[in-house]
Amino acid sequence: MRWAAVPAAALVLAGLASAAGPTPGGRPVVLRGCDPLYYERVGMPQRLIASNLPMEDSAHTAMRQMTQAVKLTLKSRGFHAGRFSVGYVACDDSGQAGRWSAAKCARNARLEARHSHVVGVIGTLDSGCARAALPALARGSLLLVSPLNTADDLTDGAAKVARLSATDSAQAAAAARFLHGSGARRVAVLSDGTRRGDLLRSAFARAAARIGLRVVHGRADAVYVGGLLGGPTRTTIAVARRLAGDGPLALSAGYGPAAQLADTAGAAAEGAYLFVAGVPPERLGKPGRAFVRRYEESIGTSPHPYAVYAAQAAELLLDAIARSDASRVSVARAVLGERVKSGLIGSFTFDRDGDARPAPVSIFRVQGRTAELVRVVDSGIP
Repeated sequence: MRWAAVPAAALVLAGLASAAGPTPGGRPVVLRGCDPLYYERVGMPQRLIASNLPMEDSAHTAMRQMTQAVKLTLKSRGFHAGRFSVGYVACDDSGQAGRWSAAKCARNARLEARHSHVVGVIGTLDSGCARAALPALARGSLLLVSPLNTADDLTDGAAKVARLSATDSAQAAAAARFLHGSGARRVAVLSDGTRRGDLLRSAFARAAARIGLRVVHGRADAVYVGGLLGGPTRTTIAVARRLAGDGPLALSAGYGPAAQLADTAGAAAEGAYLFVAGVPPERLGKPGRAFVRRYEESIGTSPHPYAVYAAQAAELLLDAIARSDASRVSVARAVLGERVKSGLIGSFTFDRDGDARPAPVSIFRVQGRTAELVRVVDSGIP
C-alpha cells in the first residue's frame, strides 16, 4: 500500500469536512438522502465508493472519524485509483432513536445498488444493519467492505462481504485459549439470555472442547460470559464472579466500554478481561502509525480505532479499482483476492468466505473505569 505524496499541511480540516470541492454547481447530491459528493476535482468522478454508518448514534464521534478517514485516504490518492477518478458519498443509517434503522440500512443499500457508478460500500456499525442491507447489495453485485461487523452469519449468504474484524466465534475462541493458557481446566460458560449471548456461549463451548477445556456447571477455575451491557448485566456478572472465585472472568466485547461496565456491574467487574476485535492504535505497525500521524496533523485529534479500520477499507477498494476494470464484479474479485502486506492494520488475506486471516483480538483488563491492554492475539503485525 503506497500513499501519494500529498503534503500533510494541505489536508486541512476544512477540506476534509467539506463534502465536495470545486465541482461546477456546488456540491451535488448523487445519492438521495445521503451527504453531498466528496470530490475535490473539476467535473464528476468515474466511480464512487459509499459508506453506511449511523451518524446520529451515541458513537457519532467515532462514526464521523470513520468518514473523515475515508476522505483523508481518498484525498491522499488524489481522488484517483489507477486510471479511474473516484469520489465518495457518506450515507447515514440512523433511526429516530439515534441508533441504526433497518429501514434506512435497506434503503441506502438500494440507492447504492441502483447507482451504476458505485462500486463498493464501507459499513456498517451493527451486524443487524448489514443483514438488512445485504440483500439489495447482493442483487446489485455490490461488495460490502466491513470494518466492524462481527456476526458469523454475514459471510454465509450470496452477498459478497470482505470482513476486516474478527468474528464473534473468533473472539470467543481467543477467550478460550487465553483461559486455558492461564491454567484453567474447568470453565463455566454463561449467557445474558440475548441471542448474541447464546451464540457466543455456544462458540466458546465449541472452542473449549477443541483445546481440552472442560465446560462445567457450578464452581469453576474460570468463567466466560457472552452478552451485552444492559438490564441483567449486574446480576449476570455477579453470578459469574461467584462461580469463578479467584479465577479469571472473561467477558465478550459487548460488555465494554470499561467505564460503563464498572458503572453497571460495580466491583464484580474489577479485574475482568474483555475480548475485543481489532488492533488498538498503540499496537499498530509502521503504516498504521503513519496514518495515525497524518490523521492527527490533518484533523487535529487522535483517531478512534474504528477510523483506522475505515481507512484500511478505503485502501482496499481504491487498490482494487486500480487493479481491475472498475466494474462491480471485478472490484469485488480484486478485494477478496488481495494479499495485504503491511497494511494499516497489518498483513492479512481473505478466506473463501471473505473473512480476514489473521483477524486480531485485543485483550483488555478492567481496572476501575478504564481498560488496560494486556495483549493482542492473532495479529498480522510483527
